[in-house]
Amino acid sequence: MRSSPSVSPPRTVTDLKQRVIACLNRLSDRDTHSLAAAELDSIALNLSPEAFSLFINCLQTTDSSAKSPVRKHCVSLISVLSRSHGDSLSPHLPKMVSTVLRRLRDPESSVRAACAAASVDMTTNITEPPFSVLAGPMIETLIHDCDTNAQAGAAVCLAAAIEAAGDPDVEQLQKALPKIGKLLKSEGFKAKPELLGAVGSVIGAVGGRNSDRAVLDWLLPNVLEFLSSDDWHARKAAAEVMARVATAEEELAPLYKKACLGVLESRRFDKVKLVRETMNHTLSLWKHLGEDDSPESSSLSISVSTGKRINTHKSKEKNPNVPTSSKLSDVEDESKEKRPLGTRRVLFPTKPKPSKKSQVVAVVQSSDEEESSSSFQRKNAEEELSLIRNQITQIEKQQSSLLDLFQRFMESSQNEMQSLGRRVRCLETSFSVLSTDLLVARNITQNGNHKRNVHLQN
Repeated sequence: MRSSPSVSPPRTVTDLKQRVIACLNRLSDRDTHSLAAAELDSIALNLSPEAFSLFINCLQTTDSSAKSPVRKHCVSLISVLSRSHGDSLSPHLPKMVSTVLRRLRDPESSVRAACAAASVDMTTNITEPPFSVLAGPMIETLIHDCDTNAQAGAAVCLAAAIEAAGDPDVEQLQKALPKIGKLLKSEGFKAKPELLGAVGSVIGAVGGRNSDRAVLDWLLPNVLEFLSSDDWHARKAAAEVMARVATAEEELAPLYKKACLGVLESRRFDKVKLVRETMNHTLSLWKHLGEDDSPESSSLSISVSTGKRINTHKSKEKNPNVPTSSKLSDVEDESKEKRPLGTRRVLFPTKPKPSKKSQVVAVVQSSDEEESSSSFQRKNAEEELSLIRNQITQIEKQQSSLLDLFQRFMESSQNEMQSLGRRVRCLETSFSVLSTDLLVARNITQNGNHKRNVHLQN
């Protein structure tokens, strides 16, 4: 009996798969990299809709063991597909996003940069699916992944996708902002500069559509802390977030103007030029905000000193009976208004005027104190001068010792040069003696040979 033939895929699909895999293998070789990359780009440009899934599967088969040019170009091909085919790739967008997210753990920064570029291309060219299809997996990776490279890559990709999106999902971003903001205080999240960039992009996309100020109440103090960070990238990113808040939150930002201006003023003279320019730009934006005299702005509970936040709520929980400075001033004002004049005189009696003797004694004591302080300052100055003199003498001794060493070195080098010259002259004389001896011996042998030849001829 004849066996029934097995169903095989079409010849074109099989050839396409073999061709793509062969090109991917040739990418790892320097000699064939450019030709393989050009061939893969042409394949991606001329793909039919039936071959999209096969091509993306071939790109997913490359793992971390491949060389960095192969990993980078596989991500770049996602950008080529997005730019050339657009909304035809809508059914395959989740698979493309997962392909990009798999590369976020890559240790090479160039591969992660290609992931960010692919996120921008997918956002701008594949517009039929909702923005949540692209942003949702990135947010989940940003929140739950513990790898530092994946955290940085997810934050950069999310920020790039939000900036490139024409109509992002504002509701999704509003729900995600508290979760993303909590990562600023997490010790397990290491990529804080990239996270601050993502927070700034989310704030800019939301565009002042927050219904209440609860988010900014906990977000701004956390961002202000990073203005005094040791990492200048984090300081620059925090200043950019503050600029986004000033431009996007036009209604709520004036409530925080006084507290934020104080911190920005203290950090405007940063030692890094890029941070300093960003800080001054942010400061000018906050200065142009309108003042808000509503009772809500007076009850703002942000207290930051030189860029470091002081948590007043924790101090109140530890000792609730201790009033704050604002409450103390309010109590004093109320007591001044309600207290009658008689009780005020009894509670705070007038001090008697000092007599002349006491005034003379006070003058003498003050003069003695001034003399003692001046003598103490004089002693300190003399001690400092003696220390300076000692240091100068030590420096002079060191200089003299260095000069002595240099002179000894020069003398020894001169002696060595002289001895070397003598050796050279001795070699020259011995060479001349040897050359003369050789000439004499040669002449003798020539004469002997000549006489022998003559004698033989005779």
